[in-house]
Amino acid sequence: LTELDFQTGPFLPENDTATTIASSALTGSVTLTASTNIFKSASGASHVGSIWQFNQVGGSPSITGTFSANGISIATSEFSGGYSFTTSGTWTGNIVLQRSTNDGISWRNALVPLAADTNYDNPGETEEDGATYRAVMSNYGSGTATYNITVHDETNRGVVRITGVASGTSATATVLNDLVSTTATTQWREGYWSDFRGWPKAGVVHQQRLVFGGSTSSPQTIWFGKQDPDEFENFLEGTLDTSAFTIALEGQNQIRWLLSQDYMFIGTSGTVGKWGEQGKAVTPTSPNYQEQTRHGSAAIQAGLGGDAVLYVERGTRKVRQFSFDLQVDKYLSPDLTILSPEITESGITEIAFQLRPDPILWCVLGDGNIATLTYQRDQSIAAWAKQLTDGDFRSVAIIPGQSGTNENEVWVIAERTINSSQVFYIEQFQPQEWGSDDNDAWFVDAGITYDGVSTDTFTGADHLEAETVSIYADLLIESPEVVVSGGFTIDNAAERVLVGMAYTSKLETLPLVIDPQDRAKDKEVKSLWFDLYKTGAFQYGNGASSVLTNFNFKNNLDLDNATEAQDLDVDPATSIVRPVLCRWVYGSMKKQTIYLESSQPMPLTVRSITASYNFYGD
Repeated sequence: LTELDFQTGPFLPENDTATTIASSALTGSVTLTASTNIFKSASGASHVGSIWQFNQVGGSPSITGTFSANGISIATSEFSGGYSFTTSGTWTGNIVLQRSTNDGISWRNALVPLAADTNYDNPGETEEDGATYRAVMSNYGSGTATYNITVHDETNRGVVRITGVASGTSATATVLNDLVSTTATTQWREGYWSDFRGWPKAGVVHQQRLVFGGSTSSPQTIWFGKQDPDEFENFLEGTLDTSAFTIALEGQNQIRWLLSQDYMFIGTSGTVGKWGEQGKAVTPTSPNYQEQTRHGSAAIQAGLGGDAVLYVERGTRKVRQFSFDLQVDKYLSPDLTILSPEITESGITEIAFQLRPDPILWCVLGDGNIATLTYQRDQSIAAWAKQLTDGDFRSVAIIPGQSGTNENEVWVIAERTINSSQVFYIEQFQPQEWGSDDNDAWFVDAGITYDGVSTDTFTGADHLEAETVSIYADLLIESPEVVVSGGFTIDNAAERVLVGMAYTSKLETLPLVIDPQDRAKDKEVKSLWFDLYKTGAFQYGNGASSVLTNFNFKNNLDLDNATEAQDLDVDPATSIVRPVLCRWVYGSMKKQTIYLESSQPMPLTVRSITASYNFYGD
């Protein structure tokens, strides 16, 4: 990553008061002297680091000269506004006009190059940003070419960056673009961004423009940078379609996020809407902001969930789907938490969207848990679950998976208490699809793995010092062990070992109902079938508080069973597990539910549950 050095705005409108500022010199380190107290020095809210622009009229930067060989003319001083470029004479070769916006470090063609031996006649050109110009002759053959760069508007835009504030009327600064006068002037512009005025809180790249929105002092303002991949950090306003420009939304709603699609979507504290026209480039004359919904947004960046925008509503309790509705010809934002409002009770602090293998929205909650939304809009699926760990999740990020994989990588920052000390770990959720080797089925938190010669003694678990860890060794569930001096010993030597913190997976159905009239009737389950896929262990019952029944697999899952490793497929001949019949010993009740739980370091995937039950009562 490279830190951007903004030297060309954005700037506030030009000063309209009688306050003047004078510079002690034209280049280098200077002292700025103001006629009134305008410079701020408070810690955390000072002008140090801010940029200021001075619009001054200096000597004419026009130049005239001749070429009788390959060469480069002297450069003009920096200017902005109207200019002309002409050449004359009979000669052979190629002449181009070049401009530089960084004091001659790099140059680009200012006009389209003409065919060889052709004179320029461009009397009405405009420099939008402020640049220096030069003429260049190449491929010279013969003759003499006369060139003229004539500047009609001699305004110079000098820029300084404040490095220290001595008082309200005195500050030191470094000159970024040369000044042309030390005379006190009222024609100055303060930069929009600083510790004093605040920094943008939202940003996006939209149609080759760097766009920022919403600072402390300008919460409804959006700054569009120049549409130029070589000058994307240029925020000097102009009149061309590619020029930078600044807009301010109506009302008092703070800008929360920006998102680039066919339109630029804008989330504010009170509304969500769009800017621009579909299929057309954003310009300084584009249509204004068009509000779409008044379900405002929290200060959390929105994300794309397939072909819809997902954002957190103001208040941080609801996730909304922002998508176009043909019937009303506008974007709407239905609530995706309407069936599970309790799951976000502690508030959402951050979101990230995983597209593969299944589309899931990950929401970090205020209580340290993660709420996940399995979201398939085309199938009308919006299913919530919670992810808990021994500690607290603080942040989540999704990145593309490694080459050859079909899964995005899910990374989190987890805050844990290890050996009585608070620690922060960066951890990755392992792939749901672990491949053909069931030794790679990773179902522990903060885990590490061993793959080597058979042994019962292991080291390298210092990050789990003094913790009781769950162990999966050569397809067996080992007894939990305590990590001592970074190591632990298992009961049965193994070549492939996964070890980490245990967590408990839980699933509970809604009360069993076939017909609404069934709600008041007692129900007794007679038989129960589970359709499982690559499942190693679980218990079931009629609620978390019930005495749970262990599910009996084909191979014994007792701890420390060294006789035979657990096969995760009930039918070894296929990768599909046929539904299996279970005993039900929990009697009858009106709100009969089916509950599953597993704390073992093995996978649990339930594809369906089928129950046969009797009704009792009127």
